[in-house]
Parts: sequence; structure tokens; C-alpha cells
Amino acid sequence: MPRSGKLIITALLTVGLATAAFAGVAAAGELSKKQYLKQGNAICKDANDQIDAIFNEAFSGFDQNEEPSPDDPAVQAAIEDAVSQAAPIFRQALDDIDDLGGPASLEKKVHKLTDEYRAVVDDVEADPVAVLTSDEDPFAKTDKKATKLGLKECASDD
Repeated sequence: MPRSGKLIITALLTVGLATAAFAGVAAAGELSKKQYLKQGNAICKDANDQIDAIFNEAFSGFDQNEEPSPDDPAVQAAIEDAVSQAAPIFRQALDDIDDLGGPASLEKKVHKLTDEYRAVVDDVEADPVAVLTSDEDPFAKTDKKATKLGLKECASDD
């Protein structure tokens, strides 16, 4: 896949997060740290898989041997369409993670992280073509924090 296509997929796969039908999201009582992170990572993995499928489908008609130009209206349309489908999945995953009941100190840090991810998604939705075709990964800082907290599945792998 061309570099910009990978960047686009990578950017949204970070939290790439969520599942509308994730079983066991809100267990009764507080989860242990291990259970909390396990469920949070499962939410992220499921969302990443869904978002990956959306972007693969959006770019399936492009020549995989050519770098798609962000100036190409077809590329812009594909980006905008994929973002419009992926953002709700991303946001639902963030909500699902916020609904998990874990250790208070970790939960507080994770809530702060999900708020930061929401701000990045807002930026991506405001101008998906500009944000996702730049050389900077808009999720880099939040991904680093997610990895540090133990939510490795929530961070994109470059």
C-alpha cells in the first residue's frame, strides 16, 4: 500500500477503538487493572479491525503501486467518506472504554486520554484531507500515552 494510504489507515487505527456489541464492557463493580486493560485493549482491537476494513474498502479502487495524490478529488472523496464512517466507530470505542470500571487512578488517566483522542478526532473530522495527508501523525502524542498506560492496541503501529 502506498505511504499516504498507510498513513491514513495508521492515523485512524490508533484508537481505532470500539465495538457497538462488545460483550462485558461494563462489569459489575471495579475491574482489576489487568482486566481493565484487557477489556480496553479488546475494544481497541475490535475498533481497529473495523476502521481498517473501512479504509481498505475506501482505497481498494486505487492503484496500490502509485502514491495517491491528496489533490486528486477521488482520493479526497475516499478520505472524507472513510473518516465519516470511521469516526463514529472511534467515538463509540472511546465511550466504551470510558464506561469500563477500573482502578480509580488508572481510570482517571484513561478518561483524560480518551478526551485527548476525542479532540484529535474533532480535528480530523474538521478537515480530514489536510490532517490525514500531512506528514505528521495527528495521533502520535495520544498513542504514546496509550502505550504507556498499557492500552497498546489503542495506539497505531507505524
